[in-house]
Amino acid sequence: MKLFQFITDKNEPQIGIVLNGKKYNFTKLSVPESFNSLQTMISEGRFNLEFINGAVKSIERNGLLDDYKIDGKIIFDVPILNPEKILCYGVNYVAHAVEGDNPIPTEPILFGKFNNSLLPHNGTIQFPKNIGRVDHEIELGVIISKEGKNISEEEAMDYVAGYTIINDISARKMQIEDLDKGHPWLRSKSYDTFCPVGPYLIPAEVIPDPHNIDLTLKINGEVKQQSNTSRMIFKIPRLINFVSEIMTLKAGDIICTGTPDGISEIVDGDVVTCELSEIGLLSNQVKAL
Repeated sequence: MKLFQFITDKNEPQIGIVLNGKKYNFTKLSVPESFNSLQTMISEGRFNLEFINGAVKSIERNGLLDDYKIDGKIIFDVPILNPEKILCYGVNYVAHAVEGDNPIPTEPILFGKFNNSLLPHNGTIQFPKNIGRVDHEIELGVIISKEGKNISEEEAMDYVAGYTIINDISARKMQIEDLDKGHPWLRSKSYDTFCPVGPYLIPAEVIPDPHNIDLTLKINGEVKQQSNTSRMIFKIPRLINFVSEIMTLKAGDIICTGTPDGISEIVDGDVVTCELSEIGLLSNQVKAL
């Protein structure tokens, strides 16, 4: 079961759902308790199989499901439209630490992105030609389900609404220059369009083991990154526990769990595809301005 956010030809946000390979308008079929935002569904405790299946089965019983089928091209939006926080972890795979000549971390390395960096499926990654090398970084994205502070590792998975795909675009030359100067790497991660995400959001109940998901990133069809989330140094419960000791997590917050080895440069004209088993495929074009 996959849900997604999309925009109608009237520029209205709506929720879609994939059932048996076909796409339907979930916003309309979930009447009378309809939602046009996945983030609102999550914050109101409705992003779960009981509610979603109940809405679908009610329409199926009345033989009306085909009335809600989405035909034609879909304009995808990011699954979470306005997260309060985009929380990212660096160097969370041993092989990625090795390829960057970095020590294996003894605690999670936390940084952040901003909403301006969000980019939907089929959107265009854009950056100035003069900023030097820019890299891709495929990651598993975790969406927080409810407010929490000082969350224990034992309770952490109760705070997961679902999973999505993240591509943490990084201005690598700029990042290295800033690190050499002792500066934070904020600017190298924060350009507009530097956080492609989506298109699908999968309820946590559908993926019982998020630590066994294959990740594959291709540029123009050529495999560049290929790994499995089982190789993360710090697992999801520890990542949630770590950040929640610093700040209060809110429903809809995005956690980017880190990228494996295989990072490489993206250039003007490239098509970057990120695929996570159990979740789907995120594809974006690249434009150097």
